Amino acid sequence: MKRSDNTTRILLADEHRLVRSAISSLIETFDSMTVVAEVGSEQQLITEVANQDIDVALIDAAVVSLKGIGLLGQLTLLSPRLRIVILSSYSSDRFIHGLFEAGVCGLLHKNADVTALETAIQKAARGEQFMLTPMEPERFVSAAAWLGVKAHHDNPLTSRQSEVLQLVAQGYRSKAIADQLNVSIKTIETHRADIMRRLGVRHTAGLVHEAIRLGLLASPQDTGESV
Repeated sequence: MKRSDNTTRILLADEHRLVRSAISSLIETFDSMTVVAEVGSEQQLITEVANQDIDVALIDAAVVSLKGIGLLGQLTLLSPRLRIVILSSYSSDRFIHGLFEAGVCGLLHKNADVTALETAIQKAARGEQFMLTPMEPERFVSAAAWLGVKAHHDNPLTSRQSEVLQLVAQGYRSKAIADQLNVSIKTIETHRADIMRRLGVRHTAGLVHEAIRLGLLASPQDTGESV
């Protein structure tokens, strides 16, 4: 492909050489796009981002599975203008939220077709945050809009559990929460354990994060007593 000033320079990261080769061949058929690097590991990914002039990094989720969010943050520090698109078959809310909070530009579902791949790269190059939903039919949605809706409407907790979570996230101890809600400490501890189970977290920091995500707490500074 002929290189021009407006050509989008792309890095591919996938553990499988055949997959990289196939995607690279597809991208080279797109207008104003070229693959400048192909990597199969986290270390190769870091090296190429640090030394290459890359616009968009198309990264399979398996490549970042070990270092996860930390690796994505490291890539952003190495190349602030880099736009990261994660290619994955996962579609859980928690996974998607984590990606965008780490600075990912887009999520491309592995069921996407060739046209969607080209569109995703174009969107990323323009700096748009997006995700391709795994719904039928698949469609692109604004990440900002989707995250905002999910934060306020996808709450797996009961109203009382949400109330307890809000107070826990504000820093109140179990006794203070029990006094405020006029229930026993044992009841609060039971609620807390169930909240952790439903949200999939194991510590107070995780509860604070989930309270913010669910719109129950404006910011981490919105605290009362220490836990």
